Amino acid sequence: MEIYINIIIRTLIGFFSFFILMRFMGKREVGQLSLFDLIIILSIADLMVLGIDGFDEDVLYSIIPMLVVAGIQRIIAFLSLKFAKVRDVIDGKSSYIVINGKVNENEMKKQRYNMGDLYTQLRECGIKSVQEVEIAILETSGKLSVFKREEDLDASLPVIISGQIDYILLHSLGKNEKWLEVELKKSKYELKDILGACIINNKLDIVKKINYNG
Repeated sequence: MEIYINIIIRTLIGFFSFFILMRFMGKREVGQLSLFDLIIILSIADLMVLGIDGFDEDVLYSIIPMLVVAGIQRIIAFLSLKFAKVRDVIDGKSSYIVINGKVNENEMKKQRYNMGDLYTQLRECGIKSVQEVEIAILETSGKLSVFKREEDLDASLPVIISGQIDYILLHSLGKNEKWLEVELKKSKYELKDILGACIINNKLDIVKKINYNG
């Protein structure tokens, strides 16, 4: 009887520890998880199972490693917010698979993404032909974001994220560096002060970084 009670207690401790750590690491949809996030979750889940199975060891032997892994995730998440290069290394970059109805074969090879994958995901989006697509972006989660030619892309896609300019998107929207430079001068914002920016009605719609003090 004692062993069954021990299993129940360890299971409850493991479950609630896992739940608390998931809340601690922040909210994110499962479909938006990066490879790094998935590895973190699987690692914590594995440690939780080891804690339930390890009857001869103190339950803290599994909880402490879970805390360490969750702490690593928080540190990496903080660094990713501060430094774009860290974010690119950890989460990777979105890839432009289709631009103006033309398939970007080089990018597909780089991402090990084939035409079968493209056709499958286009069908899932209700797209019959690549020619219908203005831009198709392979997100870091593996999901394909598709924008048809008739859609208002300007209001949908950010040309600046956390001070980083997406030159591929900028050019595909018919703009260039000179246009962006003029718009930035009009706004009187520097790149480092911009959280995000889209092009709406041929103007740069900027979301400025806000520093909250207290």
